Amino acid sequence: MSVTAREALRQSLCARIVEAFADAAQGQSEEAVRLRVPFDRSLASLAHWNRLEPSVYSRPRSGDEQFGVGVYRRLVASADDDWDDLKTRFAAESIPPGLPWFGAVPFDFGALPLGIWSVWPKSIWFVPRLYLTKAAGSDVAEVLYIPPRGADEMDVRADVMDLLDVHGEGTYPERPRFDEPEDFRRFADKVDRALREIRQGRLRKVVVARFATGRVARSLEEVLEGLTVRYPDSHVFALSWQGRWLLSASPERLCAVRGRSVEIDCLAGTARRGRSDDEDRQLADELMASAKNQREHRAVVDHVLDAIAPVCEQVEAEAGPRVLKLANVQHLHTRVTGRLKQGVTLFDVAKAIHPTPAVAGTPQREATSYVTAHEGWPRGYYAGAFGTYVGGEGELDVCLRSAFVDAGEAAIFAGCGIVEGSDPVAEWEESELKMRPMREALGVQGEVGP
Repeated sequence: MSVTAREALRQSLCARIVEAFADAAQGQSEEAVRLRVPFDRSLASLAHWNRLEPSVYSRPRSGDEQFGVGVYRRLVASADDDWDDLKTRFAAESIPPGLPWFGAVPFDFGALPLGIWSVWPKSIWFVPRLYLTKAAGSDVAEVLYIPPRGADEMDVRADVMDLLDVHGEGTYPERPRFDEPEDFRRFADKVDRALREIRQGRLRKVVVARFATGRVARSLEEVLEGLTVRYPDSHVFALSWQGRWLLSASPERLCAVRGRSVEIDCLAGTARRGRSDDEDRQLADELMASAKNQREHRAVVDHVLDAIAPVCEQVEAEAGPRVLKLANVQHLHTRVTGRLKQGVTLFDVAKAIHPTPAVAGTPQREATSYVTAHEGWPRGYYAGAFGTYVGGEGELDVCLRSAFVDAGEAAIFAGCGIVEGSDPVAEWEESELKMRPMREALGVQGEVGP
């Protein structure tokens, strides 16, 4: 969308919100202003890189969209906070009906944010002041706006125009430094080191990750719309904080809690897509028959079942894995479902299972510590989780097929599960496949060095 068209969209949306505010003020209604507006575009059209206010875009597998900007409530974790602190602090917060918390947690909740992640808190959560939702296939958006206390119509107009600013360009003196990406030799050394740990019995599986860098060549709207079209079965999301962005097209649900029901995706074991239907079926059959991939996948399922059992009245996994086909790769996938004990929340489930062997390894604690100590760069929010939270319920999706974008530069991440029998060349090729969604979506051009 051109700047002119974006400006027209901003003006139209602002006028409708001001009108609804004026009507609500006359009726002395609740604090939040609620309205429905015609909206025949994706909510991604409201997203752009130069965002002064924290903002979020989310399009899960359902196809429903959410966009939020501005901060009504914020909750960021300090260096000493853990999952239980996060849960306690959320319990003390109250927000208007219809508004969710959006946020993210890192790969290792015990590790401090370092490197490119050092400009972000240990965990980020906020409730947007301007929040839009749009059902899949609909040409109408639901809008919820919380005006500044004591605001009049002129204040609201200025506030909404600022929230939707299409020209803003933040000045952040403390820019993160992009490390130099690993070449194949360094990556192969890490795989060989991990295999030695496995052979010596200290680990059964460990996920070795790498990143590539590049210059972004597309608008954020183009990136998000490209990902949603290309990966309709993934959760496409973007979270902005202090002018930096975390983006993902995640194929993996960490956990979803609705009432006392919980659902978890176990995703591990990967093959490329075929160039023809016959080759694609052959690769899927080979994936299902692969002892190495089945062993890697079973480690995830067993860990999830064991870890979640203490917080569940009942829990079960599907009888066996199926093949989940994405545009670039295919994975072994097993769904785990359960009924939670009374009082168990989304964060209780996440604490029990995160990070799973799909992104860390087994045994979980030892593998997580190994990754944090030996990876060679801080994962931060890569392989962490992004999601929504309302009153103990919500959903978290693993930050995979992801990138960190700052000032037009991107770091793109991918990891591979290393077990006995892993081959560095095959793992490098797998990581290249996993980076493809973000590379193509961002249109990255040129490597960004230190």
